[in-house]
Amino acid sequence: MSVGEAKARLQQGVESAGVARTIIEGIATDTGDAARLAQTTLYDSEHPEATRALACLKSATDELDLVVRRIDISVEAADEYRETLG
Repeated sequence: MSVGEAKARLQQGVESAGVARTIIEGIATDTGDAARLAQTTLYDSEHPEATRALACLKSATDELDLVVRRIDISVEAADEYRETLG
């Protein structure tokens, strides 16, 4: 594989990561909305299932935030590597 081919592949990966980021951000928005609605609906509930459901939604939103950050870090690393290739 030539340097030009490697740079092109890296660019394709960065573009795919951008698409993935957009999708994940949409999911994160929807999950956040669902979590807020659930919190409002289950306000003051001490039912074990309600508590578990809210915890799961919180965990999901946290994980989605991590995924977005990981995508950003990966894109930065790919861009830096592509620059070192010249």
